[in-house]
Amino acid sequence: MQHSRMPPLDVETNGRPWANKPLLGFSTWSTQLLHDIPGYGGTNIKPWFNERNIREISDVMKTRLPQYKYINLDSGWCTTYDDYGRWIYREDLFPSGLKSLADYLAKNGHFLGLYILPGIRQDAANANMPIKGTTRTLGEFVSKKKEGCGFKGLTYLPDEHNEWIQTYYDSIGDLFAEWGIRYVKVDGCGPGGGSPLFPNQSPDNRASLRMMYSSFQKHNIWMELSWYLDYKYAEEWAHISNGARIYVDIESYSGSTMTSSYRVFERISQSALWVDTHVIGKQYGFYVDLDSVLVGMTVDGKCIDGLDNDDIRQTYISFWALVSSVFCIGSDPRCLPDKYLRMLNHPDILSIHQSGIMARPVGDGNAWNNRKQVWYKTLPDGRICCGLFNTHVYSFMLGMGQEVTVKLASIGLSAAEIIDVWTAETIGTYNDSYTIYLRPGQCQMLYLVPK
Repeated sequence: MQHSRMPPLDVETNGRPWANKPLLGFSTWSTQLLHDIPGYGGTNIKPWFNERNIREISDVMKTRLPQYKYINLDSGWCTTYDDYGRWIYREDLFPSGLKSLADYLAKNGHFLGLYILPGIRQDAANANMPIKGTTRTLGEFVSKKKEGCGFKGLTYLPDEHNEWIQTYYDSIGDLFAEWGIRYVKVDGCGPGGGSPLFPNQSPDNRASLRMMYSSFQKHNIWMELSWYLDYKYAEEWAHISNGARIYVDIESYSGSTMTSSYRVFERISQSALWVDTHVIGKQYGFYVDLDSVLVGMTVDGKCIDGLDNDDIRQTYISFWALVSSVFCIGSDPRCLPDKYLRMLNHPDILSIHQSGIMARPVGDGNAWNNRKQVWYKTLPDGRICCGLFNTHVYSFMLGMGQEVTVKLASIGLSAAEIIDVWTAETIGTYNDSYTIYLRPGQCQMLYLVPK
């Protein structure tokens, strides 16, 4: 499949002020999978969230996670369409409406987000609903009945992408803006989707995505693409969105725990594929999305994140910050103990993340081929942030400890003062190289000040 060459993004002006730094927030999907944990689960059928508990979460985030600004309602907030074939909220979950909820969140400094799919809802098209402001109907434009996304039976691709389809998408953008929506996750996008063994199972819906982005950007709405987007189309994704999920879901779908250490480390190898696409960062208003950060959720005194230990948890947060990934907490913010809040609020880690600069690996960035990973980026103040990672992590166990070395010449230095980011300890001034022993899954985040 060929992809078109896009005009260059204007890296000087970045006409996307809402995306001038990577997103920090909370999203509901990971907790919608916790069927065995009272008060959660329900997937998209009977999701646990509603206007009352989302307001509670916003109140908690305001005081306990002050830099996290977005709250996304994932699949399940909508089950049908309105009089114009557009996504409409469930009144059983949101009896006061989404505008009321968004207004409440705004008082706490938060933005409300929603989950949708590309294309035209099949139920609305089959009912031949009118396109707002026109005499045309949705059924006129889906005679070929082509699947519209990676989830079969839910949306159609338009037969052609014309002015009437743009009007339909514009009406969705206008409706969301009326509600106060500032983030949209669009799932089932392609080329992408599928699994590691069977990738690219979603249809090519770029034409619809391009129109949807045109509609949302008018209202400064962040548009996120999911899932497992093909990095070979990164330049195009950067023109029609603000972020792209680079791999499959990070959740374990177990019902009682959220993820696993192995799933976290898989993201290192996938990130390496995007490093040289040259369209990622705050100057483009486009970022990689490694999926939700599932650290520390604790229920009845038991941590249910599924991670082996705090080494893994610190590595999880560190790598997401180092590559300036879209950073949505998947743990219920009401259920985070203080020690994990300290990790998630660490001022230097957040500053590294908010720099909006994607780190790159020294040598092979495949975490399975090279178990001694070194990633680095130059910060705006001239310091280098460098992460050393022991990736001896396997599907059902941790591996062995080992020494990891950064050769200063490999990151453009001959000597540097080295400071531990997490502890703020000044380690010393080093020439040529620096070596640290790391337990399996452990990392060390460093500031290197050139000397």
